[in-house]
Amino acid sequence: MTPGLHKAGHDTETKAQRDGDAAMTTEAGAPIGAMPLYTHLERIERGLAAQGVAPGDPIRPEQLFPLDQWHYHGTEAVATAAERLGLGPQSSVLEIGSGIGGPARYLAHTTGCHVTAVELQPDLNDLGADLTRRCGLADHVTHLCGDALTVELPAGAFDAVVSWLAIVHIPDRRRLFERAATALRAGGGCYVEDLCAHAPFQGEDAVDLRDVVHGRSVSTIAAYVDDLQAAGFRDVEATDLTPDWAPFAHARLAAWKHGRAAYAAVHGDGAYDAQELFYTVIARLYDGGSLGGVRLVARI
Repeated sequence: MTPGLHKAGHDTETKAQRDGDAAMTTEAGAPIGAMPLYTHLERIERGLAAQGVAPGDPIRPEQLFPLDQWHYHGTEAVATAAERLGLGPQSSVLEIGSGIGGPARYLAHTTGCHVTAVELQPDLNDLGADLTRRCGLADHVTHLCGDALTVELPAGAFDAVVSWLAIVHIPDRRRLFERAATALRAGGGCYVEDLCAHAPFQGEDAVDLRDVVHGRSVSTIAAYVDDLQAAGFRDVEATDLTPDWAPFAHARLAAWKHGRAAYAAVHGDGAYDAQELFYTVIARLYDGGSLGGVRLVARI
C-alpha cells in the first residue's frame, strides 16, 4: 500500500481514538465571515487591476488562477480531482463550499463540465458570480448561495461532488454526506480535500482552530471515512496529505513574509496582515502535531 494511503476497513485506529473525535469538534465561536482568509475581498479586484483589468471588464480565467484558488497546490489539486473523477463536457458537478468560485471556474474552463457551486456567505457568492460572468462561464457555473445542510439539492442530479477545505466549516458532516449521496447519480464520485486531526487540540490551538480556522468538524481520518461509508459511499480511499501540506504551509508562510512589501503595495496592508495571521496559525497547528490534511475519493 502506498505510504499515507488508507483503504476503508484497513486502519488501526482504536475505538477510544474514534470516540475522542467529539472533543475535536469545536463549539460556536467567531462567525465564519471573520476568518482571515475570507476578509478583504477587495484584494481580488486589486489583483486584477495590477494585470490591467478594470472593474467590470472581461477576465480571462487564467488571470484569476493566482487569486481565486484558496487551497493547497491551487489548480493542480483541482486538475487532480477532474482526472480522478473523469470529468468532461457531459459531467454535472456539485461543489460544496465554493468560496469565490475558483475551483468551479477552473473545472468548467478546462473540462467543459457544469458546476453548481454552493456557498454559504453572500459576499463570497456574489463576488464569485460576478467573476464567473466576466469570465464568460455563466452558462457552465451556477452559483447557489445557501447552507449545504439545508439548500435544495435535486436527487440524482450530479455525477460528482467536490470540495476543497470547506467541509471543515460544516458542523454536521455525516448529514452533509447523506445529502451529497442522495444528490449523486448511481456510480457518481466524491473528491474531498480537507483538514483532519491527528491528536486533540489543546489550549491556544483549540481556540485558534475555532476562531481563526473556523474548524467545526475536524476529526481523525478514520472518522471521516466512517461518515462517508455511513452515508452510503463505497470504495473509500483516504490519503494522509500531512507530509505534503505541513511543509507546504511553512514554505507558504516564509514566502508570504518575504513578499510583504510587494503584496501590500497591490492589495493593501489589511489584506496582507489577515492572511499572515491565518498562515501563521496554520503553520503552528501543524507544528503542534494535531493538524493534518486528507484527500478522500469515493463512489456511491
